[in-house]
Amino acid sequence: MDRSGINRRWRMLLGVVLLAGITACTTHYREGPPVYRSAYYHYPYYYHYYPSSGIYFHIDSGYYYYPERDRWVRVRELPRKYHLDRHDRVPLWIDTDKPYARNKAHREKYRPDPHYRPKPARDPEERRHNMRQHERYRKKRE
Repeated sequence: MDRSGINRRWRMLLGVVLLAGITACTTHYREGPPVYRSAYYHYPYYYHYYPSSGIYFHIDSGYYYYPERDRWVRVRELPRKYHLDRHDRVPLWIDTDKPYARNKAHREKYRPDPHYRPKPARDPEERRHNMRQHERYRKKRE
C-alpha cells in the first residue's frame, strides 16, 4: 500500500474519533448548570425538587410549594403528611419564581425511582437541612 492510502486511512480514523468525541459531549446536568457557568446569571432561582411528592423548596425564600387539589400552595412549614428525603432531592436552577409552572416537564425529566420508598424517619433531618441551606443563603445576601 502506498503512503497516500495510509495517510487517507489515518485522516478517516481521526475524523471518526473527533466526530465521536463531539457527539459524546452532549450532557445532561441533573445537578444544575455546569461549573464554568454562573448559575445566578443564567438561572437566578435555586430550588430543591422532590419528585416522589412533587414538592419544591426555594432555598432563597425558605418557602415550600406543593400541589393541593387544583392549585399550588406556598408555605414556610410543610404539612406533616408530606415526607422529604435527601435521596429524593434534585437541585434545580431555573429562571422563574414559580417552579410549578414547569411541573409537567420536571415530572417527566426527574421521574421518581419506582423502587424508592420514602422513610418518614429521614423527614425531620431533611427539613432541618433545608432550613440551614436557607439561613446560609440569607446570610450571604446580607
